[in-house]
Amino acid sequence: MQNTPATTTLLHALLKNQRAMTDALSKLADWAEEGENGNGAAVAKSIRESVKCVDDSQRLLGQCISELMSR
Repeated sequence: MQNTPATTTLLHALLKNQRAMTDALSKLADWAEEGENGNGAAVAKSIRESVKCVDDSQRLLGQCISELMSR
């Protein structure tokens, strides 16, 4: 893949979206855990597992972006 301005912009947008999804899911997990729903803790745990997956991908995307920009 060539390091073009469009590539860099696209990858930065993906990384920004990853961060936004992580923030939203974290807030949703907090809300579920605080809720009066009897299984809120289970829902929060499931959401936090998804957040970890998104976080792991975010790190990988960041590393790939850095590598592409250094070429």
